[in-house]
Amino acid sequence: MSPQNNNNQSSLFGVLFFPVLAVGVLIIVAILVMSYTGNKRTAPSPNSNIRQLSASTMNTLRHQYDKLGESIGNPNAPVTIREFGDYQCPACGNFEPTAERIRKKYVDPGKVRFIFFDFPLAMHQHAQAAAIAARCAARQDKFWPYHDRLYHTQSKWAEQSNPSSMFLDLGVEVGLDTDKLKACMKNNTPLPTINKERDAGKLVKLRATPTVLVGNTEFIGGPSYDKLKNAIDDALSAAGADGGSQGSAGQ
Repeated sequence: MSPQNNNNQSSLFGVLFFPVLAVGVLIIVAILVMSYTGNKRTAPSPNSNIRQLSASTMNTLRHQYDKLGESIGNPNAPVTIREFGDYQCPACGNFEPTAERIRKKYVDPGKVRFIFFDFPLAMHQHAQAAAIAARCAARQDKFWPYHDRLYHTQSKWAEQSNPSSMFLDLGVEVGLDTDKLKACMKNNTPLPTINKERDAGKLVKLRATPTVLVGNTEFIGGPSYDKLKNAIDDALSAAGADGGSQGSAGQ
């Protein structure tokens, strides 16, 4: 091959290679910039799981749905906490010790009213049956002891193909008449109420369980004890130093 041909090939290589290289560099830079700006744009806000519900939503919740939930504490307490839970939800099980601490600190002294709403998710095979069993226990005035036992034993009954016998055993543990419990569970007696509570979840645009409301402040997912405590203390303060006000912000 002649030197002239080699020179021509070298020139052609230079003409083609360097523009292609430049284009490749520009593409890489563009991808990096898009990746950076995209990540920056979608970075979650520290308060993305906290929001304030409207006055109309709270009014509907108070007057139409609160009576459907299972409540504990002073009905005239200045602050109301509402929890939407699923007994088979692992996050709800993890939140339960926090809920128990809150009830002991604020509900027992009469500062706060606590209402539990059932919101069994379709993805959890036994969640609805557990909710029905708990509401059947409520008919014997044993809702809260049964509620607590369901969460404490969640890992055991949740893995059963049919946990009905375990639900009856929990009834024995908390002192229920198991014949009445069995009949109530078999007839799905509390199911209409549970279905109406699902409507309450839709009202607050429920996105996850647990969801916890302190007054009109909604925490999506189980908040930490400290975060929940701060919100309750703020709501009590807003309701009045003596905790006697019936301000709508606290309710």
